[in-house]
Amino acid sequence: MPARPLTILSANPNVVSACQEAAKLAGHSVGSVAHYDSSTALATAGTIDGLVVVDPSFMAPLSIQEWALGFLREHRVLLFLFTNGNDADADGLARFVGAQGALGLPVRPDSLASYLASPFGAPTSMRPEKLEVPDAATLGASIGEILKGREPEARERFLSAVADSETGLHTPEFWEHRLEEEFKRSSRFRFPLGLAAFTWEGEIDDDALLDLAGILLLDTRDVDVATRIGPRTLVAMLPHTGPEGTRLFAERVLEGIDGRGLRDLLGEALDVSTSVAVAPDSSLRNSHAFLAKVMPRESERRA
Repeated sequence: MPARPLTILSANPNVVSACQEAAKLAGHSVGSVAHYDSSTALATAGTIDGLVVVDPSFMAPLSIQEWALGFLREHRVLLFLFTNGNDADADGLARFVGAQGALGLPVRPDSLASYLASPFGAPTSMRPEKLEVPDAATLGASIGEILKGREPEARERFLSAVADSETGLHTPEFWEHRLEEEFKRSSRFRFPLGLAAFTWEGEIDDDALLDLAGILLLDTRDVDVATRIGPRTLVAMLPHTGPEGTRLFAERVLEGIDGRGLRDLLGEALDVSTSVAVAPDSSLRNSHAFLAKVMPRESERRA
């Protein structure tokens, strides 16, 4: 994980000192450290990114939650709010306004360091609860229950809107709708969300495309969503999957493709490359920017 800058907003020397110590304990996860002791000084800083910790007395007389709402509209950061009150209540309010959470005062450098060192702004010991993964029979029964009583035409319209009957992949429109939902959930609750794209050179026939789609689907879970975007790219969205899991998924899929010995229309070995990205990421403004991180620049998006 690349080092991220840390900005400390406090006029309290004890708070500043403890935050600086936490930055050292976080090691290579934290790069430069900046400190502002007043809102007037902060106004001259320009756009801030990376990690920000703020003392509740810094923005007085505003409440820290009221101040955080405005601050996060102007800066793409992972924000941590210090509190003198009940940690649990303050944490809920902090997350409600878009911050990573609330940390009690006085600052504990070791505790703060675990947040600063995490890719997602959560202590490394914390893990989100696993999503329940339904089996194929349960999933099919659920869809059947939803569609029960509808005329056959309505059922076909629904299925054609969410899935490509030829490849078994989801349609790009449905996939991007799900991507926007999962990206917002990832940003709001700080759950990891992985993307893995697979792009090939040259033209391929339908049989090769089916092979590629089958290899991709073989490694996905029921909660994952895969589609074809553009003429030469398949992409999978992996909820609750961090950097290492996303990388391993991409490696497994590439190994499966290599093992098939696929060829393009000219008879040459199919050259497939992969690109991965993981949210939440303070540099990403929306789901489109997230997708752009894994898409080849020259590819044309399918409408």
